[in-house]
Amino acid sequence: MTSNTRPEARVINLGSINIDYVYQVPHFVRPGETLAATARAVHMGGKGLNQTVAMARAGLAVAHAGRVGPDGGLLKEFLEAEGVDVSAIETDPSTPSGHTVIQVTPEAENSILYFPGTNAGITPAFLERAFASSNPGDWLVIQNELNGLDAIFKAAEKKGLRIVFNPAPWTDAAASVPVERVEALIVNETEARGMLGETELSGEALMRALTERTAAPVVILTEGSRGARVCCRRAGGGVSAKIPCWPVEAVDTTGAGDTFTGYAVRALVETAEDSDPEAKALISGLRFAALAAALSVTKPGAAGSIPTRAEVEAEAEKRGVVF
Repeated sequence: MTSNTRPEARVINLGSINIDYVYQVPHFVRPGETLAATARAVHMGGKGLNQTVAMARAGLAVAHAGRVGPDGGLLKEFLEAEGVDVSAIETDPSTPSGHTVIQVTPEAENSILYFPGTNAGITPAFLERAFASSNPGDWLVIQNELNGLDAIFKAAEKKGLRIVFNPAPWTDAAASVPVERVEALIVNETEARGMLGETELSGEALMRALTERTAAPVVILTEGSRGARVCCRRAGGGVSAKIPCWPVEAVDTTGAGDTFTGYAVRALVETAEDSDPEAKALISGLRFAALAAALSVTKPGAAGSIPTRAEVEAEAEKRGVVF
């Protein structure tokens, strides 16, 4: 499938684009230790790229905005093959693309070393070019493997874009972001605690503190193998719900959070004009996103493990689940 088969994008993902070097290891390497890996693979990745692939496979028309180096041709080709608009991906001939070194243990746990490369080159001039064709009311997805969060938020506000913010991975720079301006906030427990400056809260107490911290219409807290929580304050409502985790045999959890985020964006976009104060359609869409994330951990890799919408629907039918 090529980018010409999709309508003009209503969603822009401004995110990192990396080359992932994945090593299967008996355990995470310890200080001073030289450890032999049992296998190695190279994948296209980055939280931004993974989330874009998840959105595209979920059925959204999506454009990716970002920067790559002279080694980034394969990254752009990979996204184009997914039907993604790559016209806002720029090439910097003097800086390598971002890349990661990922260790994966037999228990499917991962540890990631990240080199930002061209991902650290976001400037106001780049943002002006990237958002040139955007219209008020379009969606912008932002995560935190890029520099210049303040400039990104200012440029998005100037254009009237609806923001979905996923501050992953958490850094102190994200603490100053005006989260009251976002349409939806998606965080895991580590990111939520960093945002709140709390280290002890978890579960319902953490979610309650998070919703008090931000006026975002939708707040989603992911809890790994325990599922997720959502608070929706759209349409004058104030609904909270627990999103269960679907049981699967885990092989590699690397892209699970990005898969959930991408499919969650699809749910947010498709229910944006929903007038139901109980947010039943959004909650159903997030349950679908959780199933997509569960399926992603049954395969190795990140972007390559993200299921298509048809695959998630087939799994739901197999389990006798109706969304």
